[in-house]
Amino acid sequence: MTIPYVARFVGGPLDGREEIWSRPIDEARPTITHVHLHDGPKIEHHYDLHHCDQFGWEYRLRES
Repeated sequence: MTIPYVARFVGGPLDGREEIWSRPIDEARPTITHVHLHDGPKIEHHYDLHHCDQFGWEYRLRES
């Protein structure tokens, strides 16, 4: 059985989602940009990678 490696998303439109890898990755992306396209203007949210002892890896919504 393979244990997945997980990073949770905290805040914004991706809150509660997870990014899962089947093996350790050499370099995690330090920032992820989520772009929301709709009839109005483009909305971008930026998530920065953090590690905390209680939950492990998290992509936290960057405060503007």
